[in-house]
Amino acid sequence: MARILFDFTGAIFLALNNCTQNGVLGDGEIFFRKLRRTNAGWMREICGVNAEMADRSFGQLLGELILQKRRAAGLTQLQLAEDAFGSTAKTRRISELENGTVANPHLKTIDPIIVTLGISTAEVELCAKQARAKPDDDLDRAYREARNLIDAIARQFEHAQPNATLAELDEFLREKASEWALLRRKIHEIEGSDSELSSLKAAAEAALSNGNFDEVDALLAKAEENYQQERTLREVRKHAAIRITRGDNSLLRGDAIEAFAFYKSGVEFFRAFDQIEMASNIDAIARRIYETGRRSLQPTFFIAADLLKILIELEHVKTNPRSLAGACYRLGLVYRNEYENNPSEAASEALDNAIKYSAIAAAYVGTKEDLFQIISAKVGLANCLMDRAKASHSRDDIRKAIELLNSSKFALKENPDAEALSPHVLNSLGAALMAWRQIDKSENAEEVLDDAFKAFSDAVRAAEDFSDVEVWGASKANIGGILAEKANARDPEDPDGQFLRIRAISELSAAIETFPVVVFPFKFGEAKFSLGRVLMEHALALQSPLSEIYLFRAIQAYEAAANVFSEETYPERWARIQSYIGSIFSIHAKMIDGDTVLNDYETAIQLYERASEVFKSLNLSKDRCVIA
Repeated sequence: MARILFDFTGAIFLALNNCTQNGVLGDGEIFFRKLRRTNAGWMREICGVNAEMADRSFGQLLGELILQKRRAAGLTQLQLAEDAFGSTAKTRRISELENGTVANPHLKTIDPIIVTLGISTAEVELCAKQARAKPDDDLDRAYREARNLIDAIARQFEHAQPNATLAELDEFLREKASEWALLRRKIHEIEGSDSELSSLKAAAEAALSNGNFDEVDALLAKAEENYQQERTLREVRKHAAIRITRGDNSLLRGDAIEAFAFYKSGVEFFRAFDQIEMASNIDAIARRIYETGRRSLQPTFFIAADLLKILIELEHVKTNPRSLAGACYRLGLVYRNEYENNPSEAASEALDNAIKYSAIAAAYVGTKEDLFQIISAKVGLANCLMDRAKASHSRDDIRKAIELLNSSKFALKENPDAEALSPHVLNSLGAALMAWRQIDKSENAEEVLDDAFKAFSDAVRAAEDFSDVEVWGASKANIGGILAEKANARDPEDPDGQFLRIRAISELSAAIETFPVVVFPFKFGEAKFSLGRVLMEHALALQSPLSEIYLFRAIQAYEAAANVFSEETYPERWARIQSYIGSIFSIHAKMIDGDTVLNDYETAIQLYERASEVFKSLNLSKDRCVIA
């Protein structure tokens, strides 16, 4: 089965109904082959259904235009790739465009295709107008003013990830263009009016536009020398801004260790003059690194952690309980995120640090005005204890976590000023109850499951009240997991169980909409993994012509998860995903007849073998492969 983006809407159900009436579904092999060609033309071909989407993206419209022009020119995709790029290696780029899988391609990334096919500006503008496409100002400006940089970064990306899709390249370039624009603006905003500094700033901006990071650093270093003689606080701010900007430059080029060295030395400039301003700068950098790390596949949480450890040692922070509690709370958050995103042995040390600093923050009593900070700290500690409980099966840790969350829940009822924390408290409480259920088997499992379901449902409603998209999505995903578990406890043929599973699919799909892969990659990957499992279970329970569609959607979900949990970074998770996809092919082979059966079995074997090799390299049992 190939990757196909299949929009499972009312049109599909209508199509399947008509297909059944026309006898198409009588032959599973024919249907499954037809399924591979899921496009509007096929829908009209076998069912007479108009499958055109009411709203189409700029990428889909432009892809159709490219397809029309190529056919009119009598070119194959291979020939077009040769003519446009001078190589057939980028044939897949053309296929992706024509299939509409790149929602909003930037024209500069496909300019050779546009020129080769003679597509006019008016035709492109018509596609954009029909799709109501919005321009990316940062990327447009980067192509105008820093074309060498963008081209160099694109080549590096394609060399490092030769199997990346055009959509992934396009999104990567948009992200880098935004970073370039921010760094360029920071260089431009470096204070100083003397002519030498102005010349250095202009030269640094030009070097950045050409991707000459070493030259940027050399010019900024030269700018630093201008401030070495006078050490007034005003001059220190200028000096620190340049040094911190050098850190941003190092981070952009991927040197996190050098970036930390620049950040640390930059804030240290303030130590002898104004420690409050030093603390403010540390806090600002740490917050930025933390928020960026949460949305990255390669986070650099250690930078934020090491900076915050400097912060809590400052005299005015150590002697102020409120400031110390706030800094320790943020440090606990950083270490917990490092634990969640760190597959190495260092993860346990990060969790121990998260608990240590979260406990200091939660011990702060404060006043009624500090309730928001106090409850945030308690929720942070509860989440850390819950993580340790799940890893060590500690009943004491999970009991403490639930106690902290329940006390926070009741405190919020009496203090409406802190009610915005309700979604977080309720979602964490539901997660803690689920963890308790797994740890203490003696408890009434069904009752605890119902309590967790209620907590997650209350979290969804609270998140809606406060427009908290992130918690809303997390709670929806958790509800989906509970519904799937309830469905699995019933007989596969029980209509109530099947409806529970459909609800689970709906909840997980809603959650995924709040976790775009470029913003929350790990949450996106987890939700896709869970969705793949539920879709596969639903296909097995149905045992009907619809089963093929659910199996196919399960493969899509698992493959999306595998793009996040890569073989290089998360080998065990990646191998498990491969074994699940292998099981789907094996299951499908048992459902149909014909030549496709052998092909499905061969694909399943290949996937099992790849998973087995990874498990073996990790000294894990091959039995971890899930074989259907």
